[in-house]
Amino acid sequence: DGWGEYTDAQWAKMAPWASMRMQTLWRTVAGVCGAYSRALATLAKHQEPGLTEEERHAMVRQRFHVVLAMQQYAKFADPARGSYSAHQVAAVEGLLAAFGDWLSIAFIDEEVDNDGTHRYFSCAIDRDCPMLAQAPGAPLGMRRPKYRIELPGFPILGHGKSDNQNCAIVFTRGEVLQMIDANQDAYYEASLFLPVALQEMVGSSAPQHGGRRAGILGFREHIFSDIGLLGRLAADSEFTFGTIIQRTMDWPLEARLHYGHPDVMDKLQMLQQGGVSKGTRGLNLSEDVFAGLDLALRGGWTKYREYFHVGKGRDMGFMSALSFYAKVSMGNGEQAITRQWTRLGLQLPLHRLFGVFYTHVGFYLNQVLMTSALQAFAFMCAFFALGQSLDMTFADGAVGLSSSYFGLLYFVFVVASMLPLLLETCIEEGLRAALGSVANSLLSLSPVFSAFQSKMMGFYFEATVHYGGAQYIPTGRGLATAREPFSKLFQTFAASHMQDGMELAALLLFGSAVSYEWPFYLCIVFSIFSWTFAPFLFNPRQFDSPRWAMQDLNSWAAWMCAPRGADPGASWVAWADRQQQVRRHVSALWLLWPSTRLLAACCSTALVLVIAPVGPFEPSFAWAQALLAVTPPLAHIVLCLLAAPIAGCSQGKDATVPSHVLFGLVGACVTFFEFSLIEWRTTTSMCIIFQKFIALRYLLDVADGVAARRPNCCAFAPLHDACRLWAHSWRFLRDFLLGFLLAGVCVALSCVPCLARLHAVFLFQTRPQRKARSESRPSSTTRSTTAELHDQVDNHVRRLFGKFAPQIVNAPHLAA
Repeated sequence: DGWGEYTDAQWAKMAPWASMRMQTLWRTVAGVCGAYSRALATLAKHQEPGLTEEERHAMVRQRFHVVLAMQQYAKFADPARGSYSAHQVAAVEGLLAAFGDWLSIAFIDEEVDNDGTHRYFSCAIDRDCPMLAQAPGAPLGMRRPKYRIELPGFPILGHGKSDNQNCAIVFTRGEVLQMIDANQDAYYEASLFLPVALQEMVGSSAPQHGGRRAGILGFREHIFSDIGLLGRLAADSEFTFGTIIQRTMDWPLEARLHYGHPDVMDKLQMLQQGGVSKGTRGLNLSEDVFAGLDLALRGGWTKYREYFHVGKGRDMGFMSALSFYAKVSMGNGEQAITRQWTRLGLQLPLHRLFGVFYTHVGFYLNQVLMTSALQAFAFMCAFFALGQSLDMTFADGAVGLSSSYFGLLYFVFVVASMLPLLLETCIEEGLRAALGSVANSLLSLSPVFSAFQSKMMGFYFEATVHYGGAQYIPTGRGLATAREPFSKLFQTFAASHMQDGMELAALLLFGSAVSYEWPFYLCIVFSIFSWTFAPFLFNPRQFDSPRWAMQDLNSWAAWMCAPRGADPGASWVAWADRQQQVRRHVSALWLLWPSTRLLAACCSTALVLVIAPVGPFEPSFAWAQALLAVTPPLAHIVLCLLAAPIAGCSQGKDATVPSHVLFGLVGACVTFFEFSLIEWRTTTSMCIIFQKFIALRYLLDVADGVAARRPNCCAFAPLHDACRLWAHSWRFLRDFLLGFLLAGVCVALSCVPCLARLHAVFLFQTRPQRKARSESRPSSTTRSTTAELHDQVDNHVRRLFGKFAPQIVNAPHLAA
């Protein structure tokens, strides 16, 4: 493939060059060590001109120290362990060789005594630590720790990050800590302001409130990952949050807490409250914010300044960016039930409580309310359209309200989400640049991404508050140029977005009998498009080839029809069961109150009872037909109850159940037969179908709640299996119809000429490299096809970087 042609010396030069152009640990360490040390040396040169260069260097070493928390070092550096990695050890040695004057590495070591007792140690190494005895065949080994402190027990209480930070604090010096994440960078010009930043925390000039200095000092960040469409959208979001939003949170809201990095923290105050972050698994998923919460509860305060900044990289792909928002949303859902937020809500003054609430938990609650409002308006659209034959005095007012104000309020919500970016860009670069930035965002379909992001944040926040089960999601920071398969996108976003989008579309069809004006339909259709098609719109190379689209369709169909297995990526049944696992330890009262679907089922049933009333009981077929019109579709439930004992209590908990495909088809046939028994009339048919649809939605939630709780006694096992069979049948039919429609649209679009090229321009604002002209090629016949291909790829990447990061391609060391 051409990579083997490089020599070791070329790799030694290429690896640091590539690392400095991606979001890597090497770039972070090089930036902080290089920029900070050079800036401090420059200041020392002008403040102490009588010192020699060696004396200034020694002075800087006394005042500047970087502790790198590398929790896994003992595992991959010890040749005696199976996880030994010579490549990773070589990278660590490269860091120590290049930045050893300022760098120490903290890690956690494990030792097993003769009696089997596990002992854990917090260790630190630096460049001066000797190598331990190397194992045969291992080119590099582990260094002997300079400091080794035994811990009282297993230190990993949470997801690892918080424990990693807290175990490294003991090896830091001084009273001030700056927290730097592994996707950041530092700049020499900004580093010249380090003494000013330190004076905000220590010294006689440091401001104090209530006799205490600031516990947390926040700074802004420069986003260097604005490459490609999604990278720029994420960069704009982070730019807005790190400037005007945090500035407003600092004053007048007094609501700023701690959001990770590059905050400077008072080490003494952090040690008093147990460390720089909390480490309880699940509950403290967003571990950083609890440093600010505990500081506020202890009477401390924070401040924000903008004269100092560091670089930061954000996610540049659709999957990684949305994974980050999902993680943050789940973290805020767990925060909402912590004692810190309860105490803060009881103790803060009202004016400050409003700011703290909306900028944290309230923001995510607002996303839930926006999603619920869309679904409620869509239901109301269908409800009043189907009930127009009734003389409901409030119906005309509700229709007028939806027609007049819904579109306007939705437009205001979209504009409000873009207003901070417009104002901050206007302040820093002028009105022309601000309007250009907003126009570029609109042309890049930023509202589609924002609508999808809002739905995701609301979904994961609500699910975490209801069911718990928050998990840490590693997002990664790579260039998102790979094409994600259709089945993976469907598995990731079907439960959170696509299924709700399909329900919105169905409700909109039910309400087509009444005109709600174009703003209402525009907003609803926009939401449906964003929720269902955004993953494919922002997926690189999604429409490049009809053959790829057909392969996606075939692999997705095979996944849907695969038998039950343990891997959700290989079987729809396993994926569907995984979606319901969070319900196992949750009270069943969530199905009754608050339940919007139960309310919708009651309202739709009342509508049918008014339009097609059921008379007094009489043993006749006509009365049974009238009753079938208002009852949910129950025939398939009876069939599943009869089929459930086939699995049988005698076969155990892992009994094989009938195929979900077979029961889905049988369920559809049985339900159609049940519908054929109903007396259909022109005035009532749509109302009856609407009521069946709404009732089915609620019954699926009830069945999922029952199926998620495996009974211990054998008597209730058939009920559990029957609910699981019934839920799988209907959810399979729904997901198959939804996936087939979306895959069919993707196949059709992939057949459109030139759409693939337009899509590449849309995502990366660059076009594929054409074949080089024959006169521009070298005349030598020794140039291989592989080398030509490499040149084309290099030109493509160079043009991409030239568009979004010209300082990289124009750098003197690259031009040479």
